[in-house]
Amino acid sequence: MTLRSLSLGGVLAATTLACALNASAESQPPVLVGFIIAASGSPFAVTDPGRVAQIAARAVNDEGGINGRKLVVEICDTKGQPAASIACARRLADEGAITLIGGSSANGVDKILRAKNMAAWFPMGSDPSDVRNPLSFITALNGAGAAQGTYLGAKRFGAKRAVYVSMLGNKTYQETARFGYEQAGVTDVQIVEVPPSTTDFAPYIAKIKALHPDVWGGMLYPPEQQTLLVEAAAQQGIRIPFVSSNNVIEDATIAALSKAPFPNSLALEKGEDAKRFPTWSEYERQLAKYDPNHEVKGPTDGTTTTDWLAVWTFAQIARKLPTVTVDSFREHVAHERNFTTDVLHPIDFTAVAPVQGMPRQENIWAFAGHVEGGHEVVDDPAPYSAWQKTPVKPWSAQQIAEATGK
Repeated sequence: MTLRSLSLGGVLAATTLACALNASAESQPPVLVGFIIAASGSPFAVTDPGRVAQIAARAVNDEGGINGRKLVVEICDTKGQPAASIACARRLADEGAITLIGGSSANGVDKILRAKNMAAWFPMGSDPSDVRNPLSFITALNGAGAAQGTYLGAKRFGAKRAVYVSMLGNKTYQETARFGYEQAGVTDVQIVEVPPSTTDFAPYIAKIKALHPDVWGGMLYPPEQQTLLVEAAAQQGIRIPFVSSNNVIEDATIAALSKAPFPNSLALEKGEDAKRFPTWSEYERQLAKYDPNHEVKGPTDGTTTTDWLAVWTFAQIARKLPTVTVDSFREHVAHERNFTTDVLHPIDFTAVAPVQGMPRQENIWAFAGHVEGGHEVVDDPAPYSAWQKTPVKPWSAQQIAEATGK
């Protein structure tokens, strides 16, 4: 036998082995993750969360999947119909989903989770179905972000009077925002409620101006509403500092805040700085590779980034499990005392968090930040907490000018 035939035989053997391994991987059932969300047919419909969740899955699969098994994120669109939520949960559970990510366990989804003993991984955490459910593992700030934003803003700007802008009837955010202000020593807090689908914000800006607050801000959903609010305030010449969190924000909101005549302060859900935080750098890499046409309109929105991180961290955990099942994943995260990723403060999933009325809101930390020059800026790589009353130094007039260009 010649050297050439030996070499050729080796290549053929290697090729045969690779094909056999690929065939073996392809013959294995995929690892299924369910995602229940209103992606259409509702005033609150959003598409970015689903897009980034599937981007994360593509990146995982390009790196070999879950130990050779393909990761599939199946999105079940409720179209804003409550009854569809439980139908989605039943179908996904019956299809063998390991966990449900993002979204909410409301409208009966929590009953399916309990019946199947299935974990909800990184739900939004603003509904009692999650915040009182030991099967829900919450890392998104969501309602807690209201307190983080108000606490940070009040401390920075030395506020004594504040206005919080809220969706009509959103008592969870209103009460949590009040708590953040109280932790910062602000007791004079007025609430301005905005009905869904509002397009004319001039009357609400007039109300805010008439109340003469030291700071103002809040959260409206979907993100387009938040953008309209900021734009209307700028058009009416408000100069009062705007304080909020980025759990609801789109690129257009960031652009509006960058041009606005008032300074801003944001509680950032995650370490959103590619130079400081490798996970955020990976997120930006995936967006650049898998979303070249920029279909994701709010890549730094806290809801959106949470759903990407849910899939990304699920994959890291699943790769460590001997077998990936509903039970093995739930048991692993339920006993996790030090869940660590660089863009979040470490979390003890076995502990009850000290969040007023929200015992399963494990993440009680945020990063101090603001918007400047079309970008979110992390002001401090060490997270802070309104619940822990972490010290926040007031900004001087010079610091405000330097940070915001105002």
